[in-house]
Amino acid sequence: MSGLQTPEIWGVDLAAATAGLQLIEERTPRLCPADRARAAGFSDPAVREEWLATHIALRILIEHAAGAEWRGATFARSERGKPQLDGAPLAFSLSHAPGLAVIGLSPCGSIGVDVERTRCVRLVKARRARIEEAGAALQAAPLPDDGEARFLQAWVRLEAFAKAEGCGIGRLLTHLGILGTSAAARADQQSARALIEAMLVSSPSPAVRDLQLGAGVYAAAVFTGVPPTSAISWLPTSVAGLEKLTC
Repeated sequence: MSGLQTPEIWGVDLAAATAGLQLIEERTPRLCPADRARAAGFSDPAVREEWLATHIALRILIEHAAGAEWRGATFARSERGKPQLDGAPLAFSLSHAPGLAVIGLSPCGSIGVDVERTRCVRLVKARRARIEEAGAALQAAPLPDDGEARFLQAWVRLEAFAKAEGCGIGRLLTHLGILGTSAAARADQQSARALIEAMLVSSPSPAVRDLQLGAGVYAAAVFTGVPPTSAISWLPTSVAGLEKLTC
């Protein structure tokens, strides 16, 4: 078993890996009953299949990092709602868009990841601008110039930040004056940039990294209490390659 020494970011090509992941799960089940119950609630077979593949991949990577004793363990929730494995020597985060998943693991601290594919976003101008302002404040790297790309890169930064913080995107957007009945009042009082910058001065300060996963894909990772990385490893798509991760 390799053990996890530094944070890892894994990409999963779901179109190529799903068949192998399904076979691996049939041979050696790793999902917990709660996982299977959640998957059964999806009425769309394609959505259910991708959800299962993403979570099988997560379970394989957890086992690769922390050992087979965590196989089939039920995820708990932190006080703020972040999924975790109580007592396990790692933190994790996952996100998926059609045909693609991103999984982050860290030996300590906290991690959050998010991914989106190109899509048309319909949002009122003021709310969209505030999201882009907050996303821009999270990273020194500039946002893309193109309108949809600019919004989506800002959005994945915010989603990843919310996951690392454990607060959830709804609570973060409310705090930033983007959602909720007090949004207009917050917008008059303090900019989204100022609110995000105030959150970034916490100790340990979170680090945000944009991830490069190919054309038309927007992704980010946020690390708290652990050195950041933007390096991507791709999950093997063959059964043989997947099995090597669990040896």
